[in-house]
Amino acid sequence: MLPYSEYTKPRLLFDTFYLIKSGQATNKKELASLFETSEKTISNYIKQLNSDFQTLITFDEDNGRYIIEHEGTMGLLKRNYPITADDVMIIISTLMQSQSFMETKMSIIKNSLLSLLPEEESKKLKEMLHFEKTNNYDDQNIEFNMMKIRKAITEEKKITFNYKSYEGKRKNYKIVPYSFAYDLGKFYIIGKPEDKDFLMHLRIDRIGDVQILQEEGKRLEEFNVYNYLKKTWYMYGGSEIKVLVRFKNTCKKVVTERNMVEGRIIEEDENYFKYEFICNGTKGIKLWLLGFGGQAEILEPVELREEMKEIVQNMIKVYGI
Repeated sequence: MLPYSEYTKPRLLFDTFYLIKSGQATNKKELASLFETSEKTISNYIKQLNSDFQTLITFDEDNGRYIIEHEGTMGLLKRNYPITADDVMIIISTLMQSQSFMETKMSIIKNSLLSLLPEEESKKLKEMLHFEKTNNYDDQNIEFNMMKIRKAITEEKKITFNYKSYEGKRKNYKIVPYSFAYDLGKFYIIGKPEDKDFLMHLRIDRIGDVQILQEEGKRLEEFNVYNYLKKTWYMYGGSEIKVLVRFKNTCKKVVTERNMVEGRIIEEDENYFKYEFICNGTKGIKLWLLGFGGQAEILEPVELREEMKEIVQNMIKVYGI
């Protein structure tokens, strides 16, 4: 193995992550000693891992060590010496297909990974996975907003910003930022406004003038973004409600395969089954259930059933039935 002093920067970033993860070197002094560099350089490596590879590496002051709270893109990498072209191809292809990264960020990640390979292999793979960096202003603005919001989440601070709705109306918000989400090609911030009892989802490309306040902005300890999104349809938010729907049995596979936190069949016969689940608000769930047409009937809550009846009646008028 080459001495660290001869490693490229991408390889040093790679090893910084895994040395911390394995516990072999967990603070700036230890890492700087291994890499024969300065502690400031190690700090920059940590910042770049958090920024470019979506990790969340924080420093535990009590124990004097770095902690990896979220592995981000680095979690996809295997600890191989050396990393192979197959590894890089699988990772880049997966990220490109997921469409969860802006083009600029994807290009940075791709080039960093390709730099880990021998020059000839890197060149061939780059030709196979053509993905060029762009100067798209919207991407740059989204990235800038996400960096500021992520900083606020890490430091547990509230933020303010102005927001342009799909109708073109502008409104100022002050929220406790909780997490990010990605759906249908758009990034969202999940957060709790001061004047609401539930979380909201706001598109980051519609946000402007993000300011980090010096006000404490702690999220609820029990919040888990993965479980939360399992109760969310089409990124519509709202208060939690329990819904009971009667579906035709032909829908069973589609319904039960939907990854819900609390979803269960409570009754069934040869033609229908009743399914109970939890969702955040009703806007998203109405859109989802409309897709089943006459194969789904809302039973509870009554208010949601009445809302759906009104939608159906309006549709009948539109189509002149």
